Amino acid sequence: MAAAYGIHLGNSSACLASFNNGTASVIANDAGDRVTPAVVALNGTEWEIGLPAKSGQPSSKAIIKHNKRLMNCDFNEDDLSYVESSSSCRIQNDEKLVYEFETSETTLYSNPDSIAMKIYAKLFTIASHSMSNESDLKLVLAAPLHWSNASRERLVKCAELAGFDVLQVISEPAAALLAYNIEENPEDINVLVYRLGGSTCAASIVKVSGGFMTIEKNIFRSDLGGQCLTKDLADYIAQEFRQKWKLDPQESRRAMAKLLLHADNCKHVLSTLNSAHVFIESLLDGVDWSQNVSRARFENIISSKISSYIEPAQKLVESFDGQIHKIVVCGGSMKIPKLQQAIANLIPEAEVLSGINPDEVIAVGCAREAGLLLDVPEFSMNDLNTEVEFLGKDIYLKYLDQTVQLFKEGSPAFAQNIQTVDAGTDIKNISFSLHENPESEEFATENFNVENLNKPFTLKATLQPSSVLLQVE
Repeated sequence: MAAAYGIHLGNSSACLASFNNGTASVIANDAGDRVTPAVVALNGTEWEIGLPAKSGQPSSKAIIKHNKRLMNCDFNEDDLSYVESSSSCRIQNDEKLVYEFETSETTLYSNPDSIAMKIYAKLFTIASHSMSNESDLKLVLAAPLHWSNASRERLVKCAELAGFDVLQVISEPAAALLAYNIEENPEDINVLVYRLGGSTCAASIVKVSGGFMTIEKNIFRSDLGGQCLTKDLADYIAQEFRQKWKLDPQESRRAMAKLLLHADNCKHVLSTLNSAHVFIESLLDGVDWSQNVSRARFENIISSKISSYIEPAQKLVESFDGQIHKIVVCGGSMKIPKLQQAIANLIPEAEVLSGINPDEVIAVGCAREAGLLLDVPEFSMNDLNTEVEFLGKDIYLKYLDQTVQLFKEGSPAFAQNIQTVDAGTDIKNISFSLHENPESEEFATENFNVENLNKPFTLKATLQPSSVLLQVE
């Protein structure tokens, strides 16, 4: 038995989904949350992953956040400084990148791969506990569109060391479309996929035609993310505290760490409710703080930033010569109604798909892909497919007096075409030939004995990376 899972590991959070009985569903962690913070901390001599690492007393432990930025083999100095500034452990970047976790009890050294593996191990435990019987945990992962094969391979190794059996790595925009079954759309459509996470933003225009996806345009920004909105909310609460108590939390690193944590929680609550209560025990100099924040107040605080968040999508749409039919929003920050409305207003005639929680969309798409792969048992999953190769030319099939277009240019590897062959009862052998166009010479020929097959029979063609597999049934 094999179970199909999908994981999206982001800079700020991770989400795990499974695929059962034709449906993908998100699996909650041991705290009952559907999304697990992608945070790892060393507390004394104990490793904490997820919510325990994010909460508690930040000053008493060494914390690493946004580790995914440094999983990219092509990370830059801006990525390094961002991770270092948001974490509380030292980073050495001499010959190899090393994290130094120092607590009052010990000092340990680690690296980005080990940290990612710990998060995957946490998710593996959650997945194992969700199963009623023992199964192989088959997994599909999502990676940013701009990541290289080497970066994707690092994700794969970390997940496999954690216990998963990785089937495939797909791009985040492809996973977002799979979550909504958009590839099954009978008409050719253009889709804007807009992802706004904790610290990065990406916008892609994807053409969907005949079940195949093509990235037409893409923009990636590492300077836009929900952290900026959290900071604005934390600054507002700090200002309210300062006006009442004449004490400035912004002068204390410990107080601001507390404020940012509570502001982040408040932001997520306001994505679904009209008000949120903030209570911070001993914010500064032993003074507690209690305050209600309304969604209207939060939207007013972030209103000046809305245009800058929409700018990447706006640039993409303005440079695209075509109509956008659908919009898919994903990433935790896109739970904010004000941002969803701003994206919808950008292309009023497009349908906005937001039926799945934005921070769960990519994991759901990965789980659905895993389920589809497990439904094709004749494919060998030994060779990991981290980059989909697309067909450069049309392929035609000739047999008897028939000529049919078997695969269109742009078809991905493992695409299938099933033909019904109506041969006479007296025909014993049929020769099938493959051509680049109806008039060209064949580049491959295969003969089948069909004497004992029921008539009519089916011919299944599978597009493999370097050949076409023909099977008669």
